[in-house]
Amino acid sequence: MSLLESVYNVAVNVLRPLLPAFGAASPKVSAAVEGRRAAAAAIARWAERERDPFRPLLWLHGASAGELAGAIPVVDRLRETSPGLQLLVTYSSPSAEGVLDELVADYAGYPPLETMASCREAVESSRPDAMVFAKLDAWPALTRVASDAGVRLGMINATVRPSSSRLRGPGRQLLTPSYRRLDSVGAVSEDEIARLELLGTRPEAIQVTGDASFERALDRIERARDRGPSDGPRLPARGPRTVRLCAGSTWPEDERVLIEAVARLQGSRVDAAPTAELELILVPHEPDAAAVRRIRALCLEHLGVEPRLWSTREGVTETGEIRRPLIVDAVGFLVELYLECDIAWVGGGIGGEGLHSVVEPAAASLPVLFGPVHDRWEARELMRRDAAAEAPPEGVPALLESLLADPRRRREMGAAGRDYVESGRGAGDASARLVMELLDPGSLP
Repeated sequence: MSLLESVYNVAVNVLRPLLPAFGAASPKVSAAVEGRRAAAAAIARWAERERDPFRPLLWLHGASAGELAGAIPVVDRLRETSPGLQLLVTYSSPSAEGVLDELVADYAGYPPLETMASCREAVESSRPDAMVFAKLDAWPALTRVASDAGVRLGMINATVRPSSSRLRGPGRQLLTPSYRRLDSVGAVSEDEIARLELLGTRPEAIQVTGDASFERALDRIERARDRGPSDGPRLPARGPRTVRLCAGSTWPEDERVLIEAVARLQGSRVDAAPTAELELILVPHEPDAAAVRRIRALCLEHLGVEPRLWSTREGVTETGEIRRPLIVDAVGFLVELYLECDIAWVGGGIGGEGLHSVVEPAAASLPVLFGPVHDRWEARELMRRDAAAEAPPEGVPALLESLLADPRRRREMGAAGRDYVESGRGAGDASARLVMELLDPGSLP
């Protein structure tokens, strides 16, 4: 154990009695804090009842829904080749609970607190054959205990953003031993190798396997397309000049910028015959009553109209209502909405929340737009291929205007994005082979 890891372990133990106070900040933080405090004992209870020593156990950890979702194609392939596999899934954020049904884990919950004692209790009771981290979230105490117990460690869909605090200062010094302990790492691209090595990953442990989240996005789009509308059209019929923009996982900054942009576009066309009319569909990241009130106030202030509301179907089935933005105050069918739209805006790139997934709208063959505050390798690659565009708040009206006037450009951007996501096929198989070798060293030719 490095000196910094020792200091870290002492600090976590000292702060342990104060953790409930941190949880008071929000229900989500509280759930995470309490979940981690109880995790070691919960894992031990599960292991006593259900751990089968004659079956291999994979411990899969992901920070949140996005990381675990990207591992789903890998788990699916592992089950095809090793149907007796047991799966223990841990996550750091309650958002991950939204994808647990697809993982079909034998156990799912928070990881143990980052103390040597808690991690040792969880690892020694569950006896995993391999522990795999999805994308990046390797923890110092957990990797140390698992490594000491002879558990083989890996990482899939591995990526490190160039601006990540992990790459500098105390964060890098603390995490370097964790990354050095990894036996095998599947990087999403060649560009990641230098950053993974900077974090301490041994060069011989790294291979480029791609990002399995691309395959998940393609599968979700195809399933949604095959299903089709189940209760009639999800969105109202539209005229031939209507261009639909679906803004997915928006935050307040995104909503303000988009509604102001729509107002400017409508104002600039008062005396002109428009070539196309923009219909704005807003899908807030947290579609609660507060989001509805926030967006309603913006619509009244900048557009002078009440928005339509999905949950009450108020105005949703009306045609000729495109000047009134539609708020989707529900969850679970953003992919289906992408298939009924012409342009996608992905939230999180205006403020500091972090850009959400750009892969699913690209898989749906849509031009992908977002704000300039991001550091996602997929977004950079989509822009390089002219499949996506970023804009500062003041540039959003002009960007939308140009796309409204150019259907050919919209089609070309959408096709380029789809081709890019298609190029990611094979990552699930490559990542599954990496994990299988961890579970059973020497099992692969």
